[in-house]
Amino acid sequence: MNEVIRFESVSFVRTDKKILDNVNFSLNDGDSLAIIGRNGAGKTTLINLLFGYSWPTVGTISAFGETYGETPMAPLQNRIGMVQPGHQESLLQRLTTFEMVLTGVIGTLGLYKDPTEMQEKTAESLLRSVNLIHKKDQIYSTLSSGEKMKVLLLRAFGVGKEILVLDEPTATLDITARTDFGKSLFQLKTNNPKLTRILITHRIEEIPEDFSKVLLLKEGKVISFGNKNEVLTDKNLSKLYDLDLQVNEKKGQYSVTVLS
Repeated sequence: MNEVIRFESVSFVRTDKKILDNVNFSLNDGDSLAIIGRNGAGKTTLINLLFGYSWPTVGTISAFGETYGETPMAPLQNRIGMVQPGHQESLLQRLTTFEMVLTGVIGTLGLYKDPTEMQEKTAESLLRSVNLIHKKDQIYSTLSSGEKMKVLLLRAFGVGKEILVLDEPTATLDITARTDFGKSLFQLKTNNPKLTRILITHRIEEIPEDFSKVLLLKEGKVISFGNKNEVLTDKNLSKLYDLDLQVNEKKGQYSVTVLS
């Protein structure tokens, strides 16, 4: 496997406040990582650094073997897809489901030119992969919350993406829609085994069964990073949430019980 992401001693300071403090981790192609932390832990800042929206105060970030600051960012950014529901919900509301996915295939914010036949076929194939082809001509804004999330997933994946970042994608979904979205995310990975996925959340219940790595982030510091079953322990989760917690696991799904 090839290394696709590396954070080395990364810190980020804003107005004299240290948002991230000496963060170290790396991922290979095909890895699936869940980043868990409470509100204000620095999760979104970490992702903004990965995408090049912000720059580390200290430390080094590299992606696909290229070190940030030593190479143009645009070609790297074109290989990273991002699902940020809060931001993307305000975009392109008048497009159809098909047109929304097409913007991801083409790699634009809107449809400014006629797509090629190949681009249209790719968009249709993506919609079929998550059982949304029957909603092809429906206006995006009229879809259910779960359907919208699947469309944003396809739009972020587009074409040629090697890293897919999901910033709390299921926070507003009910359990049925959340389960359905998880199946779509799994299918996308099945069809693209080398796709590296990063999920941002503050609830361990939202970690999909097929995600194998976890990073716990508290007040900008990494508490633990590694395989899911080694990181999601009573001790680590109790430290993360400042509560006496018991971790429960059933068929790869995790939850916590508050003991006191």
